[in-house]
Amino acid sequence: MNQRKRSLIAGILYLSLALIGPFALLIIPSQFDVDQVEVFTSNHLWLVMIWLFLDLVIIGIEVSLTIHLCKLFSVYHKTLSMITSFFRLVVVLVMVVNVIFLSLILINQGNNALLYIDYHQIGVYVWQLWFSVHVFLLGLMVLIYNKSLWKYLGAALILGAFGYMIDAIRALFELDYAILASISSILLVFITISEIGMAIGLIMNKIIDRKD
Repeated sequence: MNQRKRSLIAGILYLSLALIGPFALLIIPSQFDVDQVEVFTSNHLWLVMIWLFLDLVIIGIEVSLTIHLCKLFSVYHKTLSMITSFFRLVVVLVMVVNVIFLSLILINQGNNALLYIDYHQIGVYVWQLWFSVHVFLLGLMVLIYNKSLWKYLGAALILGAFGYMIDAIRALFELDYAILASISSILLVFITISEIGMAIGLIMNKIIDRKD
């Protein structure tokens, strides 16, 4: 597969994550933000099934995207590309563990749902922490090796990476500081813009300068 075709596929995968990811991470979990979580979950197991299905779809996309990104960016720096891919694969591994938690909710018919949902949420922040390193390294490669104006997309990725990192650390260590929340919120705007930008750039074959 040549670089142009691989870049197109990676861009489509990136764009699909931008569409599916927020739905699975924000909209579905918000349905469980009720006082009697176990009662609600027992009566709405179909929501857990949708949540589980979306997580599985995202995992499949992530694995495929990781492979394509590794091969694409290896033309810039093979070792750094592999290290970057490693961090994304760790993200996938954490997601697999989260799928197990959702499966346990279904197996137990909603019993202990609050416990498993809390574990799932912790898992989200854990993979977010690893993902921040991946995004930082990805942005670094774009910023250093891309010679077009698209290289500035790398700077946006780096800023967004710190947003992910601060948000994850703040949640995992229960750091209730308004300044950290404000900083992470601002920086996460960059990750939203840059992730969509990456999708568009890859589809247009602008991220990787070398073409074959």
